[in-house]
Amino acid sequence: MHFAAQTHVDNSFGNSFEFTKNNIYGTHVLLEACKVTGQIRRFIHVSTDEVYGETDEDAVVGNHEASQLLPTNPYSATKAGAEMLVMAYGRSYGLPVITTRGNNVYGPNQFPEKLIPKFILLAMQGKHLPIHGDGSNVRSYLYCEDVAEAFEVILHKGEVGHVYNIGTKKERRVIDVAKDVCNLFSRDPDTSIKFVDNRPFNDQRYFLDDQKLNNLGWSEQTTWQEGLRKTMEWYTQNPDWWGDVSGALLPHPRMLMMPGGRHFDGSEEKDASYISNDSNQTRMVIPVSKGSSTDSPQKPSLKFLIYGRTGWIGGLLGKLCEKQGISYEYGKGRMEDRSSLLSDIQNVRPTHVFNAAGVTGRPNVDWCESHKTETIRTNVTGTLTLADLCREHNLLMMNFATGCIFEYDAGHPEGSGIGFTEEDKPNFIGSFYSKTKAMVEELLKEYDNVCTLRVRMPISSDLENPRNFITKISRYNKVVNIPNSVTILDELLPISIEMARRNLRGIWNFTNPGVVSHNEVLEMYKNYIKPDFCMDEL
Repeated sequence: MHFAAQTHVDNSFGNSFEFTKNNIYGTHVLLEACKVTGQIRRFIHVSTDEVYGETDEDAVVGNHEASQLLPTNPYSATKAGAEMLVMAYGRSYGLPVITTRGNNVYGPNQFPEKLIPKFILLAMQGKHLPIHGDGSNVRSYLYCEDVAEAFEVILHKGEVGHVYNIGTKKERRVIDVAKDVCNLFSRDPDTSIKFVDNRPFNDQRYFLDDQKLNNLGWSEQTTWQEGLRKTMEWYTQNPDWWGDVSGALLPHPRMLMMPGGRHFDGSEEKDASYISNDSNQTRMVIPVSKGSSTDSPQKPSLKFLIYGRTGWIGGLLGKLCEKQGISYEYGKGRMEDRSSLLSDIQNVRPTHVFNAAGVTGRPNVDWCESHKTETIRTNVTGTLTLADLCREHNLLMMNFATGCIFEYDAGHPEGSGIGFTEEDKPNFIGSFYSKTKAMVEELLKEYDNVCTLRVRMPISSDLENPRNFITKISRYNKVVNIPNSVTILDELLPISIEMARRNLRGIWNFTNPGVVSHNEVLEMYKNYIKPDFCMDEL
């Protein structure tokens, strides 16, 4: 399912080339990769209702799947262009493509550049809700759970080569959305809504005919009132989920592509993190220097205290911090020595603590069976001591744990596709190492300042590292061929830093999707890395 795209229309007016790069070129890359593998049974391309262009205000029948595509802004034009590539790959190469065109989606977790989360966050902050133009533009909104159900229906029942509209006939003016949000927060719409300049072009209405999808058995289930209430409740309970989004909350945000991700040009307000040297939309944007004065305080910079310097993950975390320009220091104290850990915290004064230290055993976990006291000292006592000190100093501890605390059972049979969730109780005590890790994970649940990341069979692009799962099993004489989850460190370690930025907590299965068997790993190793690798040894 291809959901990835730059989607915010406002941003496309100020940074249209990035939309071409992501939405058209990115889709082309993905199509080519799917063609090469020859293993894709469904390619669901997620497009938008905006490719149809503006619907007449008095139209009583919506655009159907065979309607002409008439995009009116850079965003919708790139989505229409991507659709043409999808159709071409379906016809030229037989790729099993299906395209969806949906109305606006809203719900929890949505980035606040979108209208509804933007209005909710602004209302929470007591600020004005900006309306483009007079607010008479009409849009249709679908709650995210209903849209997810639609994709499930299309995935299993949709016909290859077809297009499906995902829509609702319940339309709302933008100003009515703003009033509904004001009412949720008991605010007066007359004083809370502010009318601002309109977009360069703002389609008046998008109206879809969704009968084709209805015929497959899907229908909208969530009322507007219920969906808006659920969305509001989520944002009020998670106000800092997205971090600093002040730039996205501007009436006319302009997205800028810079090293390290997307940023927003906040030159419309005094507390912007970037200033411009002219008033054009396509202007050069210059970072505010550290010596520049601003009217609002700067957010404190990150500083990480990392334990596990000599370990694989701990070492990689340091390199990532250097690459991202994050200040960090490695802890000097012993995990079981509370006073030395306290000294580290007092001297470094970190914003976050990363615990990648632990006893895993050398050359393997069998070492822990004959060194139980040492294993408990670090894996249990040390981890709890660090968590307790972090709690005393109001610090979040990112704790790298293990997924090696589960084994297939009657509720999770091998090959069933039923995986263990974060809420499942550990059921594997076949090694003392796993027993200590399961024990400390259970105890850490009592600490609300801990984010536990369950790592499983870690691999990376560094095949020289002896801790790399690929490297380890390629050196074994025999392996047990069991499907396992894996953690690709190149992809997931940067996410752990982002999770720290967002101050996330709780237990997370820190693995990539799906499973892979040990034999499958070795087969790929032979095919792509070492053709002369002897599989007969397995």
